[in-house]
Amino acid sequence: MNRSPSIVVIASTMRSGSTLLKALLAEAEDVLNLPETNFQNPKTVNHVLSRHGESDAPIKLLKKPAWYQESKRYPKLPHGHGVKTIALVRDVYDTVFSLRKMTFRSLAAPFSPLVTRWLAEVYWVNVTSQLLALSKKNPDSVKLIRYEDLVQDSVTMTADLFRFIGSARTAGTSEYSRPDSYSWRWGSDDGSPNIKTLRVQPALQKTRDEPRLLRVINNSQRIIEIRESLGYLGLRDETD
Repeated sequence: MNRSPSIVVIASTMRSGSTLLKALLAEAEDVLNLPETNFQNPKTVNHVLSRHGESDAPIKLLKKPAWYQESKRYPKLPHGHGVKTIALVRDVYDTVFSLRKMTFRSLAAPFSPLVTRWLAEVYWVNVTSQLLALSKKNPDSVKLIRYEDLVQDSVTMTADLFRFIGSARTAGTSEYSRPDSYSWRWGSDDGSPNIKTLRVQPALQKTRDEPRLLRVINNSQRIIEIRESLGYLGLRDETD
């Protein structure tokens, strides 16, 4: 008898690698690869369960990062389905940098002075602190991982996550397949060239030297505390 949970939720900020993580976990035969699905809506969850019954892979993997307007109340987890949650976090500098590029595209530079502080001190702080608190409160059902660790050693990380979600698969992976029933595209999942390479790409060695963003990070006690709790050390030294 399959004792896997009915639903596994990936909760994260936007631009934290949730599409990559979902694709990696979907390499297991008992994990159903679904498009981005709002696990916070009970009707949506019930629709997924009714549409994909026992004949499909038993583990339903749902992910939807926090939108800007819901940062104070994210995530709302489904109830009554044996839910396990993977809380995926990413460091503040790269998250904010990527969010500005995603949201404003060619206008990211001129909009930067207007949005950088809000993205770091409100959006990133709210969502990341809530994911951190959720993992501490529910250690058996919520597993917190860092995007940076996933990219650095995806084989070890995914092997551990397969055990956590109750998959029969034991071997980790750094490669994945295209979805059968939908396509990756901007606005729902990640439509970037990286995801289409079908393997984990090494993290780019970026110079984190934007003065405005560094000032916001280094002058926010809340950001400093969260980063330290998550083991993100050394960024402050780059401005010395």
